[in-house]
Amino acid sequence: MNRTKSLIQIALMSTLIVILGLMPPLPLGFIPVPIVLQNLGIMLAAILLGAKKGSLAILIFLILGLFLPVFTGGGTTLVVFAGPTAGYVVGWLLMPLALAGLRRLLLFSHPLISFALVWLSGVLLVDVIGAIYLAHYTNAPLLPSLLSNLVFIPGDSIKAAIATIIGTKYRKQLGLE
Repeated sequence: MNRTKSLIQIALMSTLIVILGLMPPLPLGFIPVPIVLQNLGIMLAAILLGAKKGSLAILIFLILGLFLPVFTGGGTTLVVFAGPTAGYVVGWLLMPLALAGLRRLLLFSHPLISFALVWLSGVLLVDVIGAIYLAHYTNAPLLPSLLSNLVFIPGDSIKAAIATIIGTKYRKQLGLE
């Protein structure tokens, strides 16, 4: 039964990531990367499911994307990995592992600490990896690519706060603590 419960949690989280991808992207014009809501699902996968199951939910989402347009704006996994946003998606895959690693470093938990860890792994890490790849993809210097990502920080910080609030509330109720 426990294995079935885990599989259902992973499948539901993959589905949530796909559903959040149905929200239209907000193009910025000065950077070929739009603002999306899908990364909220990535943060929730990491918080609610942990490193192993959260990564598996994201991997299943990417596998679905090989066959279906599951990304914001109707993209598929191959299209996304051939474009300017590939680095962000790689960051998404690393986010649950990074969050779990940061959590292991601390002996206590507090909502503000939880938010900081989610922000470091789900905002800063993802944006830095995304900017590094974006610089490579566009043949731009790294510093301007990093600075262009500052536009994502306020919205991604709000998403990290929402994910932290939801995660803090439901981890124990879902039997994930």
